[in-house]
Amino acid sequence: MRRIASVVAATALIAGGLAIGAGTAAAAQAPYSATKTTSNIKVTKSVVGDGTVAPGQKVTYRTTIATTAHPDRFISRVTDFHPAGFKYVNGSAKLTAWHLVGGVKTENVTPEVDVNNNTVSVPSAGMAISQTDSKTVTFEVTYLVPQNAQIGTAPDSGVSFDVSGFATTQTFNPMGVSATIRALNPGEAVATGSSEFGLGSSDGEGGTTGSAGSAIVENPTGFVVDVLRGVVGS
Repeated sequence: MRRIASVVAATALIAGGLAIGAGTAAAAQAPYSATKTTSNIKVTKSVVGDGTVAPGQKVTYRTTIATTAHPDRFISRVTDFHPAGFKYVNGSAKLTAWHLVGGVKTENVTPEVDVNNNTVSVPSAGMAISQTDSKTVTFEVTYLVPQNAQIGTAPDSGVSFDVSGFATTQTFNPMGVSATIRALNPGEAVATGSSEFGLGSSDGEGGTTGSAGSAIVENPTGFVVDVLRGVVGS
């Protein structure tokens, strides 16, 4: 009965508060995209989405490396530096690059994860970046934000890469790219807390998946009914 009362009260409160907004972001949001240059190479790193993330949720960083002029370059390794405490989501790393056979491809890759140095790296025999046909290299990786991440903070991140013919690794860490930590919005809060009722489910990394977030926004009344059915069914 206590469980039923808690869930009913929570869902009623959330459904009734939808007109106010889906969540409150931090008052001052840090830059979530930046571009650096070295020689004729530019690297852009961004937080995918609106640049905010709540504790216990997932955030994706995307890094793109390109040339600003000739000559062509070859990237042999890309490393993403993530904030301390963030956890790499297994299977999330993707690499988009030009291939001699097949042209541009996006592929899932198995990176090297160094939890002690907060890095996720992907090595390669050499990925071309060029002004010709706009050849670029893009590395995308997703992390789980720790539950104890402090709301209002904006931990920085960085990137490094190796270039064939360059004597040293090109490193920008920190880079000035941050995901601002905000409070859970109603959909995330319900999805996180109602997985036992089948309205959200653990994704194996501690985050949540499922349709609770969208259901409460699109159909508040139906959402509450679904919660009650889930409670009774339990």
